[in-house]
Amino acid sequence: MTKQRAVSIPTRRDESVSALSDITAHWLTTGALPPELVTGHKLIDFEHRFLVSAIANLRKVCIDHETFADCSGCGHESQLRCENQLIGLLGDVFSFILDHFKTEESIMRDSLMLMVDRDMCQAHMEDHAEIAAKVQEIVSSLDQLHVVSRIRELEKLLARWITNHIALHDLLLARWISREDSLLQGF
Repeated sequence: MTKQRAVSIPTRRDESVSALSDITAHWLTTGALPPELVTGHKLIDFEHRFLVSAIANLRKVCIDHETFADCSGCGHESQLRCENQLIGLLGDVFSFILDHFKTEESIMRDSLMLMVDRDMCQAHMEDHAEIAAKVQEIVSSLDQLHVVSRIRELEKLLARWITNHIALHDLLLARWISREDSLLQGF
């Protein structure tokens, strides 16, 4: 698998995408993707907005997901409620990522990008596989006492996806299909 790469793109304040705090603060505060991560592709951007709402919902599962070391301070009922909410959210996220990755990979094939720049597409698809594997890892390590740890892991994964993956891969894909000679222009 490819290692996560950071890419430097200009933002509103001439910062790079690796300056995650400002970008993350934007979507946590506004509930919207920052302008520098909007691809211009309606379907891809719509699907990326799902990630923002998933993180907002994730933050509502635990009363203090940032400071609790584990769930031992909560009663059994609270632990069970949090675990069930996280399981539902993980199911939604996993189902979403499979559909979203299928959509993007189909766009790569249909726009002939896969034929023209196979290495770039391969890196994009490998990043998809790495993200899906990490979600599966979070699901498999879920237990009632450590729900809060899984919440932090999932939040970190989704935040990385919203910033690095979109900037590194999805913006390039959207630029490719918006070219004048693209088979999918206007899609």
